[in-house]
Amino acid sequence: MGTIIKKAKTQTTIKTVLKKGIYRPMIRSRHPSHAPLRQSMEKLPFRSVIRLGSLTELNDVASKNGNRVELNSPEAIKNSSCKLKMKQCFTKEEVKTAEWFTSHNNSKTTFDIFNTDKQLFIDDVQYPIVAKAHFGSRGKGNTLIKSKEQFERWMDNKILSNYIFEKYCNFNKEYRLHVTKNGCFYTCRKMLKQEFKDHPNSWQRHDDNCVWILEENENFDKPVNWNEIIEHCVKAVTSCGLDFGACDLRVQNNVDGDGKKRHACDFIVVEINSAPSFGAVTLEKYKTELKNLLIEKHNV
Repeated sequence: MGTIIKKAKTQTTIKTVLKKGIYRPMIRSRHPSHAPLRQSMEKLPFRSVIRLGSLTELNDVASKNGNRVELNSPEAIKNSSCKLKMKQCFTKEEVKTAEWFTSHNNSKTTFDIFNTDKQLFIDDVQYPIVAKAHFGSRGKGNTLIKSKEQFERWMDNKILSNYIFEKYCNFNKEYRLHVTKNGCFYTCRKMLKQEFKDHPNSWQRHDDNCVWILEENENFDKPVNWNEIIEHCVKAVTSCGLDFGACDLRVQNNVDGDGKKRHACDFIVVEINSAPSFGAVTLEKYKTELKNLLIEKHNV
């Protein structure tokens, strides 16, 4: 009899656990550096999905019924992965970013260039500028254009409506801030490797030509107006509807050309990334932050 009672209690316990549920967050990403998240994220008592650059919709019952907590919606991913949409979000929310324009007259831009004639368009531009394809990563699809003649050559066989154009910013420090709506939880400086100093593409910073400097390193050289910079990075990420993202920005040196300390460093938000690559440290930071975000969103 005692054995039967014990078995009944065990079955009840199992049913209770199954009813409550313990679920590991679903990770939607194609980036190989994100793979460890799939097995290392802590299990939670509710269903959830975390998107890192993925637009895939979920059609299971839990998702359709709104019973799955979601970080980074497909719509937010679309806003951040298209440079035109991203810039429109920045402009709407007054994020500090490079002045930009397009070749057509139905965009909301900070420049007032509405010429449909190609030659007039070229003549109106103040050089240097950067042409950026709407879709691309690691600097692919970006071209630094320094003159009218170069612009004319670049335009051959190009569909201009597939590009945005930015005023080139020569601030020589670049940082990446990983942020949520609650602030910055991890940051690095992108420092150009010595062997790339004179490379023609050194104006762009990415994994191939940079080393990542952590905040505790003296070469990090934190800007004096760091809190203001964080505010704009948070605004940039939330303007696109993202719950989290990596924000790349360019910043002036802390000292001017005469060696005098600045009271504030000018800066621009370059772009945001919903699927940044993970190293070992970044992975651990994200595991903690994503768990906290899921719990916070579940409890709202």
